[in-house]
This record gives sequence, structure tokens and C-alpha cells, in this order.
Amino acid sequence: MAANSLYKDVLLGHFRNPRNKGELDGAAVVRRGSNPRCGDDIEVGIFMAGSRIDLVRFRGRGCSVCIASASMMTEAVAGHTSDETRHLCAQMHHWFGQGTGEDMTNPPPELEALSAVREYPARRRCVLLSWEALADALAAL
Repeated sequence: MAANSLYKDVLLGHFRNPRNKGELDGAAVVRRGSNPRCGDDIEVGIFMAGSRIDLVRFRGRGCSVCIASASMMTEAVAGHTSDETRHLCAQMHHWFGQGTGEDMTNPPPELEALSAVREYPARRRCVLLSWEALADALAAL
């Protein structure tokens, strides 16, 4: 089976069974991202444990790519510091051709399935919406 097909299966799995989707009560900070063009509307909440991110949850509605990206994001950042997570947010923007600075040719393994979407410029915003909301939340900490 081709890698792209496997990646699409991973994305579909995260869409059908999103991780860390639910209520945001008790979050240290919550920020919202919206993409009217696609109908995506996501809120991201950060739960801290000292200087580390204990948990990131999200709620809202979105296309399959948006929900899968948000689900994968919550798993990728748990346990990291705010600075590490800010760096990963910047890397994601660069990886999807929307950032400046550091190159990210190889994503972390837990995010590699998102590469299936990189060839569709119209869907890049769907991937990055939750990451942008997370970056906004980190800026408010």
C-alpha cells in the first residue's frame, strides 16, 4: 500500500475518532479559530501542569482534514513545554508553506500523515486552523 494511502487512512481515523475532543472547562486559556470558506470553527484549550502542557483539547466542527489535524495536534504537543510547542507551531506553518524561517522537511512521525494534504493548497488552511488557535492560546499564557 502506498504511503499516501496509509496517510489518508490515518487522517480518516482521527476524523472518525478524534482524540482529546470535548469540553474545555478548567483550561488555562482557550482560543478560537474559524475558516468561513470551509465552515471550520474550532476552539482549543490548554491545560498546564507546571511549565509543561498537560493536555490540549478542542471542540467545534470542521471538515475531515481540520478535525484530523486538531486531533493529531493534541497528541503531538502533550507533555511539551510552551516554548517547544510554539516552535512546533512555527514549524507546521513553514511545512505548509505559510511560515518563514526554519525549514521543516521532515515532520515529527506523529504528524507525518498530514503530508497527504500538502499537495492541496486549498486544504492547507484546514490543517493549520487548530495550530493557529494553539499558537494564539500559547501567546496568552
